[in-house]
Amino acid sequence: MNDPILPSLLDTYPVALLLSRFRFLRSYGVETGCHNGTGPFRRAMKAGLYGSVLPTVVAVSLVMLATLSGLLMLWERERIAFLREQRFRQARADIESAYTLYRLHPGDGKLTAVEGYRLSDSLPHSRVRIRRESWGLYEAVHVAVEDSLVVACRLMGVRPDPEQTLYYADNRIAVTLAGRTELQGVLHLPQNGAVYGRMGADFFRGREIPRAAFRRSGAELPHPDVAVINRLDSLFTAGKRLPQTGVPDSLAVPFHIGETVSLRVGDADVGGCILMGRIVLHAGELRIDSTCRMEHLVVIARKIVVGRGTRIAAQLFARDTVVVEPRAVLEYPSGIWCGQYTELQEQSEVNGYVVVRDTVRRNRLRPCYRQSRTARLRGLLRTDGMAHVQGIVAGCAVLRRAVYFAPQGYYKDMFYNCTLLGNPETALPIGLGTGTERRKEAVWVGRCRERGVRDGGCFGVHRCWRQSWPRLCF
Repeated sequence: MNDPILPSLLDTYPVALLLSRFRFLRSYGVETGCHNGTGPFRRAMKAGLYGSVLPTVVAVSLVMLATLSGLLMLWERERIAFLREQRFRQARADIESAYTLYRLHPGDGKLTAVEGYRLSDSLPHSRVRIRRESWGLYEAVHVAVEDSLVVACRLMGVRPDPEQTLYYADNRIAVTLAGRTELQGVLHLPQNGAVYGRMGADFFRGREIPRAAFRRSGAELPHPDVAVINRLDSLFTAGKRLPQTGVPDSLAVPFHIGETVSLRVGDADVGGCILMGRIVLHAGELRIDSTCRMEHLVVIARKIVVGRGTRIAAQLFARDTVVVEPRAVLEYPSGIWCGQYTELQEQSEVNGYVVVRDTVRRNRLRPCYRQSRTARLRGLLRTDGMAHVQGIVAGCAVLRRAVYFAPQGYYKDMFYNCTLLGNPETALPIGLGTGTERRKEAVWVGRCRERGVRDGGCFGVHRCWRQSWPRLCF
């Protein structure tokens, strides 16, 4: 259809007026060519559409920028975490290297120098600081890297001598084996060796010991270091200068803080409390109840009784007597140092050491050590007097004389119903001349710590840093 009005409108009306007449012009789209983009109206609409794209472009750009910034932040965070993990790994390796060197060369003064020890010349941050101190008959060895990012503390003893399972002082009398007795490992016996006999009507029922297992012993036992004896004497006298206090309900002292907490309680029954860490407990006559929890303590008293069913980890030093009642357990690494008499009753257990310094009553026909047939000792047994040994001793036994006290009498130089086994896994006390010069780790002590993170307490035996980093257990 040909309409003469449309050309005249396009020539005379402006574009703005034409847009206001949109509905009118739409009815003439075919004739004006607006359907294919050739008409003036379609050109005007395209100009409006191009102007509306700018806000969309800005919004999309902002979203892309925010996304890119987030990705960069995540990458930077991952990079920092990776570098931090690598630093922790290197610090852990330095800690382990320091402990390895100290175990092999404990007498090297360069390792314990104040300025520290550099592990490798090619690694500028490989300097470590090693500090050792006595804790009972063990050593507390502290190791820290140069920037103190990782610190560690472990209790150490000496490595057992594989060539010594039994050392029996030579009194020129043969040792008699009777009943179900079994002696393994390397045996240092008197010149006359061992004979198989009987106790009453109970003959020897164990396995015969090969001749290659025998060694000649000396007339005297290995002497403890003078420094050890002097240090223990100072511990016994130190409690007299302390004011008497009660036993706290709960007390935990980490080993890395550098200060030892000493308490004096007099004659007391200790129960219903938790004592952990670097604590020295002085008492007169002390009884430890089964409701008491102790970890790595040093207990000094005149007489100590570990109650029935008690389970603790402590080093007990008594001037007179230590009695471990039935089913009581001293967990590793524990120990007993006694001046006169020690007794392990039925089904009791000691993991660590038992030392009886019976230098006064040495020649009396009274036992300084008595171990029940169902009791167990893992570690070192050393007695300077007469020892009534039954049950199981897994470790090293250093005896002046073994005597079996029967109801009808006593039998000198006799092992009856006794089992002596080798045990290379237990660290022995330091300074008693019963092990090698090399050190052996007993336990890791302290608490979890990460620099810049709130400390969390975890005492006892822990190896959690092998399970998750960067939290370290030391």
